[in-house]
Amino acid sequence: MGAVTEFLEVFVLTLLAAIMLVILAVIFFGITLWVIGAGSEMVFGMAPSADFAVLSAAILSFGAILAGALNK
Repeated sequence: MGAVTEFLEVFVLTLLAAIMLVILAVIFFGITLWVIGAGSEMVFGMAPSADFAVLSAAILSFGAILAGALNK
């Protein structure tokens, strides 16, 4: 019975960690998108089109999350 309990405990903790990672990634993406829009507005005086803003935020978010995951 101990092995089953340990498996369930590890499974639940892994599931919670994955859910937290997704939530934090979405929050990080939103903040990055806001920074790109605000920075473009301040520097160039115009907001970028939505597709390029989302693309650049996605690339920056992916790079930051990947760098954090590969950091030893």
